[in-house]
Amino acid sequence: MDHEQPGAQRRCPWQRLPGTGGYHSALRTPFAARTRNVALGLALVAGSSLTPGCASTHASSTLPEPGIYAPPEVAQLYIPSGTPVDPSGASELSLDQLLVFADANSPAIQTARARVGLAEAGVVGAEIVFPANPQLSFGAGGRTIEGATGFEFEVAVQQRIEIAGEPGLRLDAAEDQQRLSEAAVNEVRWSVHVEVHRLFVDILLVRERLEQAERFVAFAQSMRDIAARQVEAGESSPLILLVADADLAQTREAVIEARQAGESLEARLAAVIGWPEATLPDVQSSLPEVRQAPDVNSLLALMAEHHPSLRTRELAVVAGGSRLALEDREAWPEPTVGLSYGREAAPGPEAEADVWLFNLTFPIPLWRTNQDGRARAEAELVVADREREATATRLRGDLLQAAIALNAAVDRVALYETGVVPQLEENLVLLQRAYELGEVDVHQVSQTRERLLTATGQYIDARITYHETAATLEGLVGTELWPAQEVSP
Repeated sequence: MDHEQPGAQRRCPWQRLPGTGGYHSALRTPFAARTRNVALGLALVAGSSLTPGCASTHASSTLPEPGIYAPPEVAQLYIPSGTPVDPSGASELSLDQLLVFADANSPAIQTARARVGLAEAGVVGAEIVFPANPQLSFGAGGRTIEGATGFEFEVAVQQRIEIAGEPGLRLDAAEDQQRLSEAAVNEVRWSVHVEVHRLFVDILLVRERLEQAERFVAFAQSMRDIAARQVEAGESSPLILLVADADLAQTREAVIEARQAGESLEARLAAVIGWPEATLPDVQSSLPEVRQAPDVNSLLALMAEHHPSLRTRELAVVAGGSRLALEDREAWPEPTVGLSYGREAAPGPEAEADVWLFNLTFPIPLWRTNQDGRARAEAELVVADREREATATRLRGDLLQAAIALNAAVDRVALYETGVVPQLEENLVLLQRAYELGEVDVHQVSQTRERLLTATGQYIDARITYHETAATLEGLVGTELWPAQEVSP
C-alpha cells in the first residue's frame, strides 16, 4: 500500500488539503503481546485487557478525511420545476417537460430509488437499542438428602447490553449509508438528465438532416424531369436519364436513412424517460446557439460544487469513517445482566427459602477484539478514498477533453456556416439553370450535387458533434453551462 506523508499539499478542488493521506494499520498485534497477561490470572486480565484491547487502534494513523474535492452532502441537482405531463393527453413535448417526466418516471431512476429502501432498512435496525432479545429461563427439580426430597424452582431473565456507545454509532453509520444511497440516486438522475438532453438535440438535428435530404430529392427530381424532356425531344442520350435516376435514388436513400435515424432516436428517448405510450409525441423546441466553452477554471469550480459523483465519493468516505468508528467500539465486551429468583424447599422440616440473585456476565476480550471487522472497515475506508481520488482525476481529465472538443466543434461549425450553407440554395438554383442552358452536362451536375450533399451532411455532423459535446460537458460540470438568465455574448 502506498504511504502518503501527512502535510502533503493537494490544492482544492483538484488538490487535497494538508494531512489527508497515508495509512497504516494498528490491528496486527503480536500473539505474545496479546496474551502476556494470562499468567497474572483471569482477574488481572479482565482489568488490564479492556483498555488496550478495546480502545481505538487508529490514534496514530492518518485516515482519510471527507470534504476534499466536494462538500460531503447530497447534491441539489438542476432539474426543471413542474409537474410531469399526462402521456394520454400530450401532443408535443419540450425539453423541460422531457426532463421533468424522466426524473419522475425513468426506469433507471426508479430502480435506484428502490435501492434506497435497503439503506432505510438498515436505519430501522440500527434504531433498536439492545443488541439481542432478553432471555427467560426456568428450572425446576428436587434435592434429595438421605431419602428425603425437597422441591426447588428457579426463574431467571438475562439481557445482553452494550456499554461503549455502539447503538449511537450504529445509527450514525446506518444514516450515513442512507445518505450515500441517496447520493447514488442523484448520480443516476443526472446521467438520465444528460442522456435526455443529448437525445433531444440529436432528434432536432436529424430533422434538419431530413429537411436537407428532402431538398436534394426535390433538386434531383427536377434534374430528372429536365433530362427526361431532353431525351424525349431527342436532344440528349438516354444515358443521361439513367444517371439522373441514379442521383434521385441516392437522394431518396438519404431521406430514408434520416427518417430511420429520427425514429430510432425517438424510440430510445421514450425508453429512457419511461414513456408508457406506443409513440412519443412530437418534440418541439429550438436549439441553443453555438458558443465557446466557458473558462476551464470556472468549469472545474462548478464541477466541484455540483457534480453528483464527487458528492457520492465524499459521502462514501464519510460512511467508511462511521463504519470504522463502529467497528472499533464493537471490540468492547458486551456484558450480560440478569435477575434470578429461586425457591428452595428443604428435605426436612426446615422452612422454604427464597433466593434472589443479580447476575453479571462479563466476557474477557482476550483473543477476539473484532480484529477482522476493524481491519475490513479500515481497508474499505482506504478503498473509498482511492475511489474518490480516481473519480476526481477522471472527471477532471474528461472535462478538459470535452472543453477542447467543444471549442473545436465551434470552429468546425463556423467553417460551414460562413462558406457553404449560406450559398447552398443559390448554388442549387445556379446549377439547375446551367444544366438547362447546356453549360454543364449531367455528369458535372451529379458530381456537384454529390459534393454539396456531402458538405451539407458534414455541416449537420459538425452541429451534432457540438451539441452532443455540450451535453457531455454539462454532464461533467453537473449543472447548466450557461444559465438561462445569462446574457448571450
